[in-house]
Amino acid sequence: MRSETTNKSQENIVRLSVIREERRVVLSPYGPVSQGLTTSQRTSRDQALTELLNSLENVVADLNSKSYTALDTLAIAIQGARVALSATAIDEAGTE
Repeated sequence: MRSETTNKSQENIVRLSVIREERRVVLSPYGPVSQGLTTSQRTSRDQALTELLNSLENVVADLNSKSYTALDTLAIAIQGARVALSATAIDEAGTE
């Protein structure tokens, strides 16, 4: 019985150790980072890359918006063409 208690106690200690380790590690955009480390020390290169990334994200968002507008315009044009073709086919069939 004592060995069961000892084994259970050791398992609990291992679980607590894992939980403590998980709590000490926090996620950042660059992967896991131990708590207490500061990520605010940026170099000018980091700042330039961040600005470039923000700029690229803005361009991608703008292009996505334009592509949805173009797709919508295309869908409306196709629908209009189908209506025109179907009306023409009905007119031609009716005059014969």
